[in-house]
Amino acid sequence: MKSVLGTIPKLIGGFFTIIFVTVAFSLLAGGVFSAFSGLIPFIVIASIISKLVKSGKNEKKREKSIEYREIKQNVNQGAGYKLTQSTSKRVRIVSKFNKKFGLNLTDDQIERIMNASYVSYYWEKEIYDMTQDYNVQVEWLKSDTDWLRAYLMAFPVMDIASDFSVQKKIVVDAFYQIFKGITAKSYYSIDEMIKDVNNRYLVNFNEMTFMIAHKFLKQNGHDFELPRIGVTRVESDVEKLAREYDEMEDINNTPTPLAR
Repeated sequence: MKSVLGTIPKLIGGFFTIIFVTVAFSLLAGGVFSAFSGLIPFIVIASIISKLVKSGKNEKKREKSIEYREIKQNVNQGAGYKLTQSTSKRVRIVSKFNKKFGLNLTDDQIERIMNASYVSYYWEKEIYDMTQDYNVQVEWLKSDTDWLRAYLMAFPVMDIASDFSVQKKIVVDAFYQIFKGITAKSYYSIDEMIKDVNNRYLVNFNEMTFMIAHKFLKQNGHDFELPRIGVTRVESDVEKLAREYDEMEDINNTPTPLAR
């Protein structure tokens, strides 16, 4: 690759030399129009070479990025997955997936994800994963970026950032705003908490996405308490029944006006 890139400047220099000679000859032979006509094939070739040089530099820069190294370490297929370079096809991939699983992404957000996929390996892989076959959303959730996917599933209104580190901060903040406003002791179960959270904050968590959000916050230094389940819940139910029974007993044992 290096040897190829090294020869490109020489090729460009040679082409421009040919172009100069062609222009001079054409001017002498037939005027400006014929000169321009003679330039067209060389301009096209020079343009292609310029794009190759630019593409090679961008690829080299991307391969040095932290994202590339992390994906290569964490993803089974490394960073060798293949995704179409067509912008319109990438948009169609996200749009189709968005419709299939009801992610509520707007056209502007889909466009932003598409644009981000050309500068971020993480966003590129998100689109690539959308090309895979999933029977249910749960299969799609099984990923190193389950926190992002839980966010896309649960929130009807989302913020999309091309910088993946910024996206991570957005998701942490969104989850934090919800968990800081709920008190675990107020609920008998996680299901009850989720239902209340969905009603209060107009989100759409299920048990899996809720627990992903809780785990993600804990990984980022925010450990929120969850309702105690199991024995505690049984005891609470027993206590509730006992209290209701005692209240009924009090009513039954209250003297009537006639008895007084």
